[in-house]
Amino acid sequence: MKKKKLKKRIIIAVVSVVLIAGVIIGVVIARQYSSRAFVQPVYSLDMAQYGMGDTYSGIVYESAQQKIMVSSDKKVEEVYIKEGDAVKKGDDLFRYDTTLLALDVLEKQLSVNICQTALDSENQKLTQLNNIVPYEEPAEEETAAPAEDASELPDAQPQEPEEEAPVEESTEEHITAQQKADRIADQQIAIRTAQNSLRAAQQSLTEAQEALDNATVTAKFDGTVTQVQSVDSPDFTKPFCTLVGDSGVTVKGYINEVDRASLKIGDALTVTSEMSDAASDAEVLSVNDFPYEGSNTIESSGNPNSSYYEFTAFIDDSKDFTVGEYVKISKVISDADNDLMLIDKAYVRTDNGGAYVMKDDNGVLKKQPVKTKQSSMSGFVYIISGLNKDDLIAFPYGEKGKEGLHTTTEQSNGLFDNGGGYYG
Repeated sequence: MKKKKLKKRIIIAVVSVVLIAGVIIGVVIARQYSSRAFVQPVYSLDMAQYGMGDTYSGIVYESAQQKIMVSSDKKVEEVYIKEGDAVKKGDDLFRYDTTLLALDVLEKQLSVNICQTALDSENQKLTQLNNIVPYEEPAEEETAAPAEDASELPDAQPQEPEEEAPVEESTEEHITAQQKADRIADQQIAIRTAQNSLRAAQQSLTEAQEALDNATVTAKFDGTVTQVQSVDSPDFTKPFCTLVGDSGVTVKGYINEVDRASLKIGDALTVTSEMSDAASDAEVLSVNDFPYEGSNTIESSGNPNSSYYEFTAFIDDSKDFTVGEYVKISKVISDADNDLMLIDKAYVRTDNGGAYVMKDDNGVLKKQPVKTKQSSMSGFVYIISGLNKDDLIAFPYGEKGKEGLHTTTEQSNGLFDNGGGYYG
């Protein structure tokens, strides 16, 4: 009887141990799982199919005309046509003075060099700040007991004052940890400002080089020269010359400031009629250098807070279009743009090393540097390089967005915890 009771107690004890062990293992696994960062493939976040080929409003406003404006900072050196001439597509119309254009390129290159030197200097200052060891305030020393009067001590001898050794001045800065952090934050702002200045200078250099490369202006279609100004006294408020096409129509559209630099004379567009849905290819004839005054009235799929620039395009096959009708104008996606990815800006962070995302690396999060390009879609950014569409990335904020954290592709109820709430 006693043996049966003992056996029963042993069985109960073993079962209890197993149950307790199961609970403990379950808790450990649950904790490990809950502490993992949720990662998902880039292709599931990619919005390129919606952001590429941004569409803008436009209007068919006249028969095909190429009206060429000349800015006051350019000088026309030679004209190859006169009023009434018939020209073919690609024929030379006039040529700018390349001496002035070449000087402009040199000036823009000098500006780029100056901005690069300034950025290098700011980065060097940040390196010096990072190398400073913060100064720690010494602990307060206890007040020493007053010394006995030397005259009352036996055989006390007067002491000669010792010469103080010269104090060498330290070249190392003494700043506290908080002062160092504040100065680093200020220096990072200075670096970002220098980076913006460099990017602006590089863009100006690109535009100046393009102007030099395109010093000779050509006809964009077959037509007749209806007007051309004198080289000696041009009126910069009017077209320098006008070419009316034998066929086709001209479309006027508006592009936002984000994409302004990407639209060039000769670029391919797709124009779609809002009345008939007819579509046709078009070619850019001109892009204005100054914002359109009525920008706030323009409807576009781009950022509504941007300024807009007027551009014109030529449609050769215009049988399905009539003057005065409204159209939608889209940029044709190039092969290079097909490789770009468009993701939410929230997934991209920046530090001194530039832009980065938090990428899964064999089950562990790590920083992955990326190169980005601004998008006209508010809240999104293009990824030029550094990521593949099959890579797994995490939301880079909160407790779940830190390097070294283990990852998981499992999520709960379609949401994932980023350490500071749910995001998804």
